[in-house]
Amino acid sequence: MPITLKQLSLLAGAHPSTVARVLHADPRQRVSAELRERILQLAREHDYRPNSVARSLRTKRTAVFGVLIPDIANPFFASVLRGMEDAAAERNYSIILTNTDDQPAREAHGLAMLRDRQVDGLLLATARLHDSAIEQLAREQTPFVMVNRHTEPITPNAVVPDDYAGAVAAIEHLLELGHRRIAHIAGADDASTGYLRRQAYLDTLRSHNADTFDDQAALLVRGSFREAGGYTAMRTLLELPDPPTAVFAVNDLAALGAIHAIIEAGLRVPEDISVVGFNDLFHASHMAPNLTTVQVPHRAMGVRAVERLLDMVVDGVMPESPLLMPVTLIVRQSTAPAPQRQPGASTHRRATPAS
Repeated sequence: MPITLKQLSLLAGAHPSTVARVLHADPRQRVSAELRERILQLAREHDYRPNSVARSLRTKRTAVFGVLIPDIANPFFASVLRGMEDAAAERNYSIILTNTDDQPAREAHGLAMLRDRQVDGLLLATARLHDSAIEQLAREQTPFVMVNRHTEPITPNAVVPDDYAGAVAAIEHLLELGHRRIAHIAGADDASTGYLRRQAYLDTLRSHNADTFDDQAALLVRGSFREAGGYTAMRTLLELPDPPTAVFAVNDLAALGAIHAIIEAGLRVPEDISVVGFNDLFHASHMAPNLTTVQVPHRAMGVRAVERLLDMVVDGVMPESPLLMPVTLIVRQSTAPAPQRQPGASTHRRATPAS
């Protein structure tokens, strides 16, 4: 028969509440190192398993957080989730994951399921700039933290990358290389990541003498956050009478799709067209050519989001301002000086069949 908390506390010679706090790594519990080690050793020897149901009834908490992400197939979110799980485990919290496929109906269903499970708080990577579901959570005072994306205006309970600064760095890098026909494969405007990266693209070009940037509207093409969207958008750009010499994609997956389209057209990266991504996923440094991209601290963002939610749920401390995670431009092989060609000359050519 499993040992109970009361029996374990008798063996340790300590009050049950003290034993429980030591076993749950409660930072507010101050005990001697000797007593802490004795409790932990006895728990190991007797294979003690806490009664999570009894604990939740006593503390009014389940020690579970709900996580909503838009795309489980995107490696970016896998890295963010790993940070969340690691940070939660350190405080004996678990995570329930829901994938929404970036669909409002699935998001609503996922939120309802998580709330039925009585999770202690929510970690949301699905926010839209104007999101009625998040507005309702705020009205009901449900603890939640927005991760990677945020609403407009940004609120204190957000942990997000500095999208605007990262996009500015990407465009300025291409300008310094002599590129003037710089295209942008954009993401969804209703996501802060897509909106801010697009806005930074436009603002940076305007600040560097907009008169030199003709036909700018044609160089901004709606793609998606996925590889297929990048591929389709790049094919559209290649059909222009005067295609771009450089492309800034909304993320690495879109950049990968763009590179596939460029190579399929018989062109070279970066000799004919330079490409920059955003996020610095694992494959960015292992593909050929290595991808120039904006590095986002994926795992750290997940860790900090959980820490903020724990502050809210466990300690009752509300964030005073949003946390803007710093980003860094990583220059690799996919960008090079602008090619010399006559204005209006198309670079599009058919690939030569392999012999």
